[in-house]
Amino acid sequence: MSLTKFDMTSSFISYLSRNEKEAGRETFKSYVDNPDEDENDFCVGKVEEIKKRASSFFQNDLNPHLLPGEKTVTEADSVLCFVPFTEKKQGISGKLFITNFKLTFLTGDRSSYDQQNRRQRNKLIDDGDIPLTNIESIYQVVSGGKRKKLLPNTTVSTLTKYLEIHCKDFRTHVFGFKFTPKDQIKKITNAVIHYAFPSKSWLLYAYEYAKNLQPTGNGTVSNTPLYSNADDWERELNRCGCTKWNVCDVNRGYCVSQSMPERFVLPMNLMSYDELMKAASQFNENRLPAWCYTHTNGASLVRMAEMYAESELADYVGNSLSSEMYIRTYCNRLKTAIQLADVNKGYPVEMDLTKLCPSLKDVQASYERLKELIFIDSGKDFAVQDISWFSSLEGTKWLTCVSQCLKVACDAAKHLENHTVIIKEPDSRHYCCLISSLVQILLDRHFRTRLGFQSLIQREWVAMGYPFQREGCLVQDSSKSNTEYIPLFLLFLDCVWQLTQQYPSGFAFSETYLVTLWDSVHMGIFETFLFDCCHQRSRYHIDARWQQRLFLPSTWDWNVQFSDDDQSFFNNPLYVMKTNPDVNEALNKAKYLQSSLRSKIPTQELYSYELQNLEGSNLCTDGTKSLKGYKLTPLTGAACMKLWTQCYLRWQTPAQIIGGGNPSQYLQQCVMVEEILCLLHKIEALKKNSAKSANSLARTRSDLVFSMALDTPRTTELLANTYLSSSFPFSSVQRLSREEKSVFTPISLFLEHSTIDYDYSNDDD
Repeated sequence: MSLTKFDMTSSFISYLSRNEKEAGRETFKSYVDNPDEDENDFCVGKVEEIKKRASSFFQNDLNPHLLPGEKTVTEADSVLCFVPFTEKKQGISGKLFITNFKLTFLTGDRSSYDQQNRRQRNKLIDDGDIPLTNIESIYQVVSGGKRKKLLPNTTVSTLTKYLEIHCKDFRTHVFGFKFTPKDQIKKITNAVIHYAFPSKSWLLYAYEYAKNLQPTGNGTVSNTPLYSNADDWERELNRCGCTKWNVCDVNRGYCVSQSMPERFVLPMNLMSYDELMKAASQFNENRLPAWCYTHTNGASLVRMAEMYAESELADYVGNSLSSEMYIRTYCNRLKTAIQLADVNKGYPVEMDLTKLCPSLKDVQASYERLKELIFIDSGKDFAVQDISWFSSLEGTKWLTCVSQCLKVACDAAKHLENHTVIIKEPDSRHYCCLISSLVQILLDRHFRTRLGFQSLIQREWVAMGYPFQREGCLVQDSSKSNTEYIPLFLLFLDCVWQLTQQYPSGFAFSETYLVTLWDSVHMGIFETFLFDCCHQRSRYHIDARWQQRLFLPSTWDWNVQFSDDDQSFFNNPLYVMKTNPDVNEALNKAKYLQSSLRSKIPTQELYSYELQNLEGSNLCTDGTKSLKGYKLTPLTGAACMKLWTQCYLRWQTPAQIIGGGNPSQYLQQCVMVEEILCLLHKIEALKKNSAKSANSLARTRSDLVFSMALDTPRTTELLANTYLSSSFPFSSVQRLSREEKSVFTPISLFLEHSTIDYDYSNDDD
């Protein structure tokens, strides 16, 4: 029996992919609308039309986008990428590639990308890319459900059914190999192990990447000082008003300590050059005491490594003095020099961070328990965990570690009001970085701006030798296990986030900025977080084999990763309202108007109200307030600590609030700032009393999400809640029904479909 036109259409469509079927249904619908069409013509013409429409949905030439120096190592066909929390029942089929930089999944299903072909939020990686340096651990699931953690320097011989990738940004990726050729499965599994856990630093992709780049600056990136020269240190000393401290180059060529920068700050009257060279040998890793910060009252914060034990010191000490006397003599000279540098501040206060802060092992154990709580991708596991969530979170002790660090920082800041403070630990490379940074944030509002915060991290963490490469597991040390590594920089960022929650308008940057900064630590191509110290960085910059000077970008050059639209999410609207002179003046006039109405003050007095009498009268030329009188005194009790959900839970779909959460508040605050600026612009235009002159007025830009200049209007489409979730902008979820799968939308797509409710750009002033 011959097939009817309906049977032929249905039979053909049944062999197509989901998107090809959609194209087929559209064609079939056009056939139903034209029932008089000949069957033979349909077979030839309509089938070709189906194929043509299907090709618009499906892409056959799948190749990853490669950065300079990046090469494809191996690939696997017909790999399934599962959607999280769907019990491996939903996913996309595609190709899995391994390069020397990343693991990337590509699918021919073009509908999985946005229609404008803007598939990425980050310029360097696509949404389906996983930098190898971001991989925390790899798990293999074989037939029968047996799950095994794959360790570095191992080879897999058994077939892999599922491959679970746990990332340092707390995201889980699950790939299935049911339809993948067996030889490709083994190759792809072993390639991931080999390239994700290199044993030498020169095996990192950054080495190949740097060969193709040119210099980007001369010591500063996006105005952020790198503290690679004396001028950067001098500027910071001048900003703090230091007169008894100076920049020394005793470590030039890293001849004293390889873990310290070539230049750092010491008291002017400390010791001679020869004495400093000899004294350095008494300290752990030859790390001399170094200046961190000087408060407005003249008291300074100093970091110091512990001195060697007396038995270890005997090799350096002659017979003229006992080792005990030698230690006491030098310590007294050291403290006297520091005391003389800070006049009238008395004897310095010493704080042993080893005793005050949680031990490094406790922090690592707490982090491991926190990961167990976060790294889940099963809806059933999430439901079980949800029953005992609070007790499980308390059991991790992570928030306890955050609380302890904040308390120590607050105590140090309090001491610094009356005395110079010396913070010390065995190597002055761990908690000294964390506590000194927190103290400066508490006391100095400059470090609550983006520029100040970045310069603080560059000075106290990067320049002073925090071991990012070792602690971040970028290179595997065969002499140590992964359990010895600690996430201290994450602990610091969590502490800063806690401060932003207690002081919402006190920081110029948003929590999105902090999360993005954490993600950038694991990109593996920025020199900022790639090395353990300045000495290692300087050696990496010179390729002796090719006699070539190598350059890597700095994390602080955000244009390398993000567009201006994406960077607008880094700014805090509440800080703009507090520090922008125009907005601040408008708000304070409104307050004064309200109080005048209550006290029946004549309205005309409102307009003669002097700006210097307003709350924002101490605004500096850069729009920020002066340093005086703005110390943060946060609550540090464990009960006041919160879980940083945008960082830790952003990938857990069941935990996301659709159309709400902190992002909803954030965006409404951005709208409010834009409305105030627009109204101010209209008032100025009315004062001019001329439409022509009004058009020439430039409206102040807030640099927030909805920031608009009159000459660059944005789209007028309304903001749709279906593009927004509590994990925005990292995991914006569109979830309209239980049957529909989750769709992860990049920031650029949100901006394309969002605006404030009023189109100010087309408004007639």
